[in-house]
Amino acid sequence: MITIFEPRFEWLERVDSTNTVCMKKAQEGEPEGYAVAAFFQEQGRGQRGNSWESEEGRNLTFSLLLRPNFLKVEEQFSLSKVIALSICDWINMQGVRAKIKWPNDIYVDDKKVAGILIENNFSGSTLDVSVIGIGLNLNQESFPADLPNPTSMWQLTNKQYRPEIVLTELVVSIQMRYLQLRYGLRNKVDEDYLSTLYRIDESFYYSDSNGRFKAKIIDVKPTGELILKSESGEIKSFGFKEINFEI
Repeated sequence: MITIFEPRFEWLERVDSTNTVCMKKAQEGEPEGYAVAAFFQEQGRGQRGNSWESEEGRNLTFSLLLRPNFLKVEEQFSLSKVIALSICDWINMQGVRAKIKWPNDIYVDDKKVAGILIENNFSGSTLDVSVIGIGLNLNQESFPADLPNPTSMWQLTNKQYRPEIVLTELVVSIQMRYLQLRYGLRNKVDEDYLSTLYRIDESFYYSDSNGRFKAKIIDVKPTGELILKSESGEIKSFGFKEINFEI
């Protein structure tokens, strides 16, 4: 397999956040390919300021350092696409059909099995550093009642997974999709993202600042906004915090 970077793995027993550790390494000049994983995160972070809950030692929480300086600032959502697709690729290889809940949560049916938090730094008009934080529920058998709709690979397959092995396999999966982005196969990435999108071309209820409405997801803008078509035929686009899915 052609590779862009040589992966380097560091495992920690306990950290506040693997993204924090990884960003510090990036600022110290660490080349891309560095990945830090933890058996427990005390302050794991998710999208929209949410926390990421994970039972100690049961799941995979890690951050990967990339330096995608071939991407313009306005193209950064394409990186989110390839990371989400990479995780779906791995889950699909386990015999489970995964979907991407916009923008980049990973779902199986109506339950969340993985989350992604990407933190980017820029140099002029291009990306300089991207820290890819991933939480994948592997072996957790039960979840706190206040979590809305979680699941784990164990619940889906009745199999136990070794986090160290899954980390290696996931980074290989990321490399393959990252290569597509690096060598200009953007159309392939866009097509695969749309075809893997949770609820694409299906009617469901959503809510925004104006209330509840029924619509279909029809597309995603290159900059990441979700495009919906309402029952009346009205087409609207929404940013990351402007719409809620009704599960």
